[in-house]
Amino acid sequence: MPIIAARTIPKTPTKEPNNVSTAYSLSEPTAETYVLQHQLLDRCVSGGWRDESVEALRQYFHEDGPAGSLYSGRRFERLAGGGDAPDVLNVVTPADVLALSFLSIADRLPAVTIDVTETHADEITKLLVQIPTNLAMPEAPWELYAPGSPAADLWALLCRCGGHYRWVTATKLLARKRPHLLPVYDNEVAKLLDQPSSFWACLWTWFHDNPSRQEALAKLRDEAGEIDDISLLRCMDVVLWMRATKSGR
Repeated sequence: MPIIAARTIPKTPTKEPNNVSTAYSLSEPTAETYVLQHQLLDRCVSGGWRDESVEALRQYFHEDGPAGSLYSGRRFERLAGGGDAPDVLNVVTPADVLALSFLSIADRLPAVTIDVTETHADEITKLLVQIPTNLAMPEAPWELYAPGSPAADLWALLCRCGGHYRWVTATKLLARKRPHLLPVYDNEVAKLLDQPSSFWACLWTWFHDNPSRQEALAKLRDEAGEIDDISLLRCMDVVLWMRATKSGR
């Protein structure tokens, strides 16, 4: 089924999925827990939906055409040189918060800005410095995602920033700061994947169960063209989000 044009700015996810936890077990997760999700990911990356996935990436990231036809999210990672640029990689900046609006996060952004750049800035930096920038999820050990890890603790802290439980905001800020290690996640993707018990574990086991999947996803990005600077995790997010919002599921 060809991908159909959609509105530029999707509705901001505001409701928590039933099982939104990002990391739930100290022990290394197994692929058997996520068989159905992995089948869907494979179909998107190397199976029958592959051509649609390539077209989705091209459509999402293209820079030409009327403003109303462009996706603001195409600049999420790129704004102000990226959230993982050397001079800002361990601090959340106003540009990072502004980038959230490119992914349709609008509610209480002033409160979020104060919390992440002032109120909790020192604590956020202490956790960010412990999260590596030289690893991507396909090479990362599970301990980086397990409960009690700096990434899990930072996710929990960011969920509280802005005045109420903001798990979508938290995942998007983490993806802005560590785009190769921590994925974007929202309600639309959660529904498409039937709300896996842990999205981090779902993706981590998908990569680690079969190393050829990383190469297949990289080829998908290459075929889309002109997005070599976009992380593989972000490409996967875009493919899933475009399918979720276009398929009617």
